[in-house]
Amino acid sequence: MKNPFSKLIHHYTYDMRLKTKLVISHIILVLLPTAVLSGFLYLRIYGIVMDDSIRSEQALSAQTVTSIENLISHVGHASDTITGAMMIQDLFQVPRSEANTQDISTSRMNSLFHLVQSITDHSMITDVKIYYDDSVYGDLMQYNKIGNALFNPVSSISSSSWYGIYSTSEQARLLCPELYLTPDETEKNGKLAYITRIPYTHDGSTVSDIENASAYVALYLSRPAFDMVLRNDATVTDEAAFLVNERDVIVSASDMDLAGKYFIPRSDLERRVGKEKTFSLVSYPGGSAYVAYFPIADTDWYMMSIIPSLHIGDAGRALMMHFALIYLLFTALALYTAFRLSGSIADRIIGVALQMETVRTGLPQPMDVADTGCDEIGVLSDTYNYMTEEIITLMDSQKKASDELRMAEFRALQAQINPHFLYNTLDMINWLSQTGQSEKVTEAVQSLSRFYKLTLSRRELMNSIEKELEHVSLYVRLQNMRYDNCVVFVVDVPEELCEYTIPKLTFQPIVENAFLHGIMMKEEKKGSILLTGWPEGDDIIFIISDDGAGIPPETLDTLKDDVNAGTDSSSPRHTAFSGHIGIYNTNLRLKSLYGESYGLSFTSTLGKGTEVTVRIPARHITYD
Repeated sequence: MKNPFSKLIHHYTYDMRLKTKLVISHIILVLLPTAVLSGFLYLRIYGIVMDDSIRSEQALSAQTVTSIENLISHVGHASDTITGAMMIQDLFQVPRSEANTQDISTSRMNSLFHLVQSITDHSMITDVKIYYDDSVYGDLMQYNKIGNALFNPVSSISSSSWYGIYSTSEQARLLCPELYLTPDETEKNGKLAYITRIPYTHDGSTVSDIENASAYVALYLSRPAFDMVLRNDATVTDEAAFLVNERDVIVSASDMDLAGKYFIPRSDLERRVGKEKTFSLVSYPGGSAYVAYFPIADTDWYMMSIIPSLHIGDAGRALMMHFALIYLLFTALALYTAFRLSGSIADRIIGVALQMETVRTGLPQPMDVADTGCDEIGVLSDTYNYMTEEIITLMDSQKKASDELRMAEFRALQAQINPHFLYNTLDMINWLSQTGQSEKVTEAVQSLSRFYKLTLSRRELMNSIEKELEHVSLYVRLQNMRYDNCVVFVVDVPEELCEYTIPKLTFQPIVENAFLHGIMMKEEKKGSILLTGWPEGDDIIFIISDDGAGIPPETLDTLKDDVNAGTDSSSPRHTAFSGHIGIYNTNLRLKSLYGESYGLSFTSTLGKGTEVTVRIPARHITYD
């Protein structure tokens, strides 16, 4: 019992309708490999698109970092400008012992206020304050102007976080988030601050360096300016970008709620995200996101950039949709082409097959088709119509020939010399005698006498090749005398072969066939016959060729069948085609005498001539 797979293969191979089979074959051979290839390309292109999307986001984040660094650089330059002013240096960069002893010039103080006013642009730097050491300096607030309280005592901000940080560290500059500032600072001055400490110059006192600060220059900054830069980095829904300092305080964010959602402590960054400036997929309770962190130069800040994984996948999903639409379109086109092509092939083949089935019930009939086409199936249809007509003609001819073949049995046993040859030769001699051509009469009588002497002398079946060649030459001479030398007969056989034996009347029937059915069938009734021979191993090969009319292919096939059929001892007795009895008997005698590997073979080209090959074993003449 065949397994289901074998049954399916057998059904597809032998039982399925041709049109369905062609459509399925198109699907298997075209659509299936295309689907596999498209899937492979999709995965490759999907990966490229994903990588490209991540690189684009990475480049955008790098630009955002650069913008933030430019803002910090601008603020730092402004701070350096103020701390480098001559008034600030003369007033605060002095030994502690000399503080509050300088004369303060009104013009220089006005220049300082003018400088501070020019730096304060309210878009980025919203305010500038100088917090002086009021334990050493006198009341500097007296120099403040209306609407610009530049000088303030340190004691007024001693409760702030940033002051506490300065009290426990030696750092000269500090970027302060809102958490480091007092409520009064955040309300009146700004949400962020860039604070620079101005130390007393060294005078050998025992005051620690940490407490050794004559003043603090604070530039208050607008947090919305940083928020706006970060929002430019967060371009899609649920994407976030925010700044965090080294103490894990969020400085600024595109969205504070998202910053809290995606926040990762600095201590966990390397473990969860990996190396800086590279996006990695990180799992969160609400889903996964691509996360990268970028350090901000000359600060203790770093920027976190978070992109939901769904956003990165949007480009891939759009690509998938495009792939699916293109593939569906291609599939529809391929199926349409498959149906059209299979129909054009199968319908015509089925038409030929159904027409051929009519042979079961009667004579084949040609197809009644107006346009069979010019392709191979069209050729098949045209050839079928031609073949049908030929078969009908051949069947009529075969019926007629079968009647004639019934008469061929007695011809197979006729005398090996056609009586008509004798009658015609004697008639020719009589005509030569009546016309007074006595010499030709003598020549004809001598040739005919020699011809029959070679034929009828002794009763052996074998003859020497030399005498057989002489016999066939006499036959051609007599025929030439009758037909006015219409044949040039050439014998090219090595002399050493003349001492070998050959059955009698081997050459004459073949030459007679060449003469009567080759040369005499030409329009000009002239030609040549060549008889050549040579040894080949233990055999001798003879070829008798003529340049006569040749044999039509169908007649040549019949001739071969006639010659070969008579050699099968297991088949019923065969009767040769009319006109082939001589060579039929010759081949039969050779095979009976020497075996199946010997005998006659034929080649012929219509209009060019015929070639008969005779193969016999090489056997020397033995003398009793």
